[in-house]
Amino acid sequence: MTVGFLLADDTAKFAAENPDVNFAIVDNSSLGPNVRGLTFATDQAGFLAGYVAAAATKTGKVATFGGINIPTVTIFMVGFEAGVKYYNQQKGTNVQVLGWDTAKNNGVFAGNFESTDDGRRIAEEFMSEGADIVMPVAGPVGLGSAQAVQEHGNAWVIGVDTDWTISAAQYKDIVLTSVMKKMDVAVYDTIKMVMDPNFKGFNGENYVGTLANDGVDIAPVAAGAVPADVLKEIETIKQGIIDGKIDTGWDAYLKALESPEPTPTLKVGMVTDMGGIDDKSFNATAWKGVEMAIADLGIDGSYLESQQQTDYATNITQYINQGANLIVTVGFLLADDTAKFAAENPDVNFAIVDNSSLGPNVRGLTFATDQAGFLAGYVAAAATKTGKVATFGGINIPTVTIFMVGFEAGVKYYNQQKGTNVQVLGWDTAKNNGVFAGNFESTDDGRRIAEEFMSEGADIVMPVAGPVGLGSAQAVQEHGNAWVIGVDTDWTISAAQYKDIVLTSVMKKMDVAVYDTIKMVMDPNFKGFNGENYVGTLANDGVDIAPVAAGAVPADVLKEIETIKQGIIDGKIDTGWDAYLASLQ
Repeated sequence: MTVGFLLADDTAKFAAENPDVNFAIVDNSSLGPNVRGLTFATDQAGFLAGYVAAAATKTGKVATFGGINIPTVTIFMVGFEAGVKYYNQQKGTNVQVLGWDTAKNNGVFAGNFESTDDGRRIAEEFMSEGADIVMPVAGPVGLGSAQAVQEHGNAWVIGVDTDWTISAAQYKDIVLTSVMKKMDVAVYDTIKMVMDPNFKGFNGENYVGTLANDGVDIAPVAAGAVPADVLKEIETIKQGIIDGKIDTGWDAYLKALESPEPTPTLKVGMVTDMGGIDDKSFNATAWKGVEMAIADLGIDGSYLESQQQTDYATNITQYINQGANLIVTVGFLLADDTAKFAAENPDVNFAIVDNSSLGPNVRGLTFATDQAGFLAGYVAAAATKTGKVATFGGINIPTVTIFMVGFEAGVKYYNQQKGTNVQVLGWDTAKNNGVFAGNFESTDDGRRIAEEFMSEGADIVMPVAGPVGLGSAQAVQEHGNAWVIGVDTDWTISAAQYKDIVLTSVMKKMDVAVYDTIKMVMDPNFKGFNGENYVGTLANDGVDIAPVAAGAVPADVLKEIETIKQGIIDGKIDTGWDAYLASLQ
């Protein structure tokens, strides 16, 4: 008796080599004449659970996720979504399902069946998006979800495989119902078959547990969770599924998998840093490059978000296992894991944003943001009314300080040209010392630091700290008579709620660099990166500043900016970055 889809290859091998031995495999069809397949139509019970969830939700959002994207997992999710949709059709509601889309064959997967931490994280993400019911189809991973739901309160979990009010009784107060596949009955029945004196072998037969033969079902629904009428409707729906009058969607899903659309020429996976995909910064901009390639080049592109540094390796591994042709990692902090997996997988192409190449199969995507930062510093010095401007970073790493060094140099250049004495708070290149939030996530830190700068007289702040900077922007907006300078993207677009106080933005065009890298790999003549680096500069339009806010500086300053830009390109104006790096060595 082998248990699980993942044992199929070995079961088939040993069954073929040992024809006199009887085998049975749980969650897989028969693999030979001496193998009985024990399968379960959990789409049917999943449908019932989806209907119950749609009836029970208070927020109008329910969620499901899987351990690994395999049929014995997705069968639950397909049925669950179909049940929710059926409820919507019957009741005229619009309950949403997070975590799975049957039509797109796309959903959320932990990548394993072991990590309760992953289960907790995924459930917390769903609840932060408004879901109040979660069905994890992920073995022990789901217990982490149950714990998160229990701690959150005002939410339910739906168990799978067994009745969780019994098998995970510590969570029985938050178990709405469970999708049960009665494997114990199937195994017992198989043993009885073999014990029968008239047993002549399995002859490759399959057992399929259904609602009709009581091989699958849902556990009793938590008392008071749904109206009594819903419980009656469940019995009617159950009979409708048994009679073939109600479709769970599973057969159509399988048929679609058998006749898929032509496989895209390239599979690209992007692994974010901890700021998240919608960080209004480098993750979002890098993803825009993948989206451009999806639209223009027809690639298969997706992303995995990293909530903590330990997710980097997990997410990269998932893309390697999925057969990605190009894995784009976003951020300096992913360098170690990128280097490790690139060395272990020389046939996989990698690109890393904000880091130099880490091996022959890795393209480094770097940006001379000191150049654009210099222009922003010059603009800030021209725009300040108090004679004080400020900058700070997320963490003291080169991809952050490069902005700050350039910014300070631009302010100093303005002072030299104009005979002024504009001061820079938050960074001193000569002392290699400045203000850092210590993270890229906390908007509260961004607000606090900006408020401190403004209390010291600064009326312009440039936060180089990803989402932290949005807290600074909010503080500046509330303070009034001050400006913020965006980084990575044009904040008048990516953080449009603050466009009235955005002086300019230091842009590194990561979308263009990522798109260009994807095009390289798609080229039929592509022979590998050979450890090359892309460097975005003012000269190749890889970095720049966004348009300066109307009326913020005299027209003459805008003309001077163009002259300074050409001076940097020609090497006649120094941003100070090379000297700074030399001093560190």
